[in-house]
Amino acid sequence: MDEFAFRKGFTYGTVLVDFEAGRVVDVLPDRTSKTLADRLAGHPGAEFICRDRASAYTKAVREAAPNALEVADRWHLLQNLSAAVEKTCHQHRNCLRKQAEQETEATVPGPVSTELPVPQLPRAQIIERTRHRFEDVHRLVEKG
Repeated sequence: MDEFAFRKGFTYGTVLVDFEAGRVVDVLPDRTSKTLADRLAGHPGAEFICRDRASAYTKAVREAAPNALEVADRWHLLQNLSAAVEKTCHQHRNCLRKQAEQETEATVPGPVSTELPVPQLPRAQIIERTRHRFEDVHRLVEKG
């Protein structure tokens, strides 16, 4: 189950999908726990419910399908993981920066000067045409 917008910011609904069959089972007119609980109670037998963290969904599943195993969807798992990693890195940024600086000082020698050849563009019709236009523009600018 997941919520969706009929009209973003104003009206939301709930879509119920049978993930084994890969088809939409029902579209509910709102995302309230009462509507979902009524739907689940009227159609018993759900063994697994994949949902997001919406409290209305939690309440409805507890009331109408208490024996169903609730599973977080992949998108929310990745979102939670990303937020936890970001929070941890933010909290420990000073010690991470210090460790990175120590490793850099210990393993990376000073900058090495390397002379690289000037890249040459291949001879192609469009490149030649562009060069000629560039020269023409500068000639006309010089003439005023």
